[in-house]
Amino acid sequence: MNILIVEDDFLITVQITECLERLGHKVVGSFTNGHDALESLKVQRPDLAFMDIELEGAMDGLQCAGVLKNKYDVASIFVTSHYESDTLGASMDVAPLNFLPKPFEDSNIEAAITLAEAALKKKQPQVAASSDTASLGSFTFNFTHNTLKDDGALVSLSNKETALITLLFKNLSNTVSKEMILTEVYDGSASDDSLRRLVSRTRDKLPTLLITASPKNGYYLHTID
Repeated sequence: MNILIVEDDFLITVQITECLERLGHKVVGSFTNGHDALESLKVQRPDLAFMDIELEGAMDGLQCAGVLKNKYDVASIFVTSHYESDTLGASMDVAPLNFLPKPFEDSNIEAAITLAEAALKKKQPQVAASSDTASLGSFTFNFTHNTLKDDGALVSLSNKETALITLLFKNLSNTVSKEMILTEVYDGSASDDSLRRLVSRTRDKLPTLLITASPKNGYYLHTID
């Protein structure tokens, strides 16, 4: 997995990094403050973050984790040495994957990341057994007939809306670049504004099938739980 570390203690960052890399994961960035961590998502979106709750500066770890979760759908494993009920209660608002109490051993990191992997796998969209269809939540797309159904009911889409949804369902769990969408849907002859209008129209028709923008990269699908 691609993992972000937001921790202002250098030695702890090194310990987490070395342990994760030994387990075969990739640390895509390590930062001491929330602002820089969030800026890094303009380049690459991680699968999860190790987040120190007690970050110094204008943004603490809870606030940073909230932005990660609510804006980018990236959950956090909280790293903390404080267990006050108020702190733990506030952390629940951003649905943490796990807690890593300080001080900790490598075995604690391994346990936390193993449980986090299992939780994230449960959230991944399930592709139907037939290669002709793909399912996400209550939606099923049929690639043979280019049709989308919601709870078995056919959804009416325009040709370009159908082309967009086809491309997104073919790439479930991945971000589809704007360049690819423009090429496949418009033969490369349209502007970013045209794409934004198309996405907006499609969102209006499918309020529970979320077409989410990945900053400067493209779009991906998920549903409202």
